[in-house]
Amino acid sequence: MAEDIDRNQEEEMEQAVKIAVNSGFHHAVWIDSKELIFDAALRKYCEENLCGNYGKNYACPPDCGTAVDMEERVRKYKKALVLQTITQVEDIMDSQETKAVKKRHNQKTREFVARMEENGKQGLIIMAGPCSLCANCGIQEGMPCRFPKKIASCLSAYCINAQKMAENCGLEYWCKDNRVAFFSVYLTEEAEEINEGSELLSFTDKMRW
Repeated sequence: MAEDIDRNQEEEMEQAVKIAVNSGFHHAVWIDSKELIFDAALRKYCEENLCGNYGKNYACPPDCGTAVDMEERVRKYKKALVLQTITQVEDIMDSQETKAVKKRHNQKTREFVARMEENGKQGLIIMAGPCSLCANCGIQEGMPCRFPKKIASCLSAYCINAQKMAENCGLEYWCKDNRVAFFSVYLTEEAEEINEGSELLSFTDKMRW
């Protein structure tokens, strides 16, 4: 019976990777959520408000919760599927170009979540940037969140060290030759923890830049 359960869980994990690939991600790697590294000091970058969303988006600090709150939210889940896109750009220093790439990455993330839900799977999603479901977040109008079941915070809001996460997954973080990498994370508690020493279930597409 235990072997059957393990086999079913592995099949579900492999299916999730396939869905990620079909959604346009270049890499998808399962890790234990306990491998995610949190650093509350990263919250200061949100507080600097360089993106302009601090206090103006329910999914961003301070309204999303404290660094401790965010970590506790993640720790409720056992598994994390790290999703990555790597995109060639004309000028990696062009913020408008990279923002457009990030937007497409997050669209792929939403598509992935929708496909998982079609398969009866639920999870917590962490995006590559602020929640952008609405043109203007309800918080700016004194209104409650319009999509409380779909709101998603970003890696920065969770104070997750994205570089360490990439290293744990064997993925590139700093890309060369004007390539930019973005990450999302899909958390689930449906599968048991990976046995110690087992290999990561991953996919790497054939396209390289």
